[in-house]
Amino acid sequence: MLGTHEGRPSYRHTIRVAYVDTDAAGVVHHSQYFRYLEQGRVELMRAVGVDYLSFERDRGLALPVVEAQLKYRAPARFDDLLALDTWLSLGSRAKLVFASRLVRSVDGVLLHTGTVTIACVTMPKGAICSVPEDLREKLGA
Repeated sequence: MLGTHEGRPSYRHTIRVAYVDTDAAGVVHHSQYFRYLEQGRVELMRAVGVDYLSFERDRGLALPVVEAQLKYRAPARFDDLLALDTWLSLGSRAKLVFASRLVRSVDGVLLHTGTVTIACVTMPKGAICSVPEDLREKLGA
């Protein structure tokens, strides 16, 4: 669901925790949260009119993660329904910083907050380049 956060586009992505996402203690393994964050970024871009597959294929560019930070506050468990809000917190020619907030839908408990910093590179060489202006504009930079 497309919304706004501090005047910028935001997207709420719903996630159902799969059994495969959990560890022996029955909670979501920490590594899975990075996968959830990627889903949120891709869905935010889709919601503002950017198809990431086409972005890579047609422009010959990619958006690799160069930094990721998470603060865990409470565990998620198998079959929990989660709501992940994602928005651009900083956008420049050099990088995009996406922020996120994950809550358990049934009770609104905050599970984690995080940021992911993205660069832009040419494919297939991986040379750093500027983030396209139209992408920055669509994300509210």
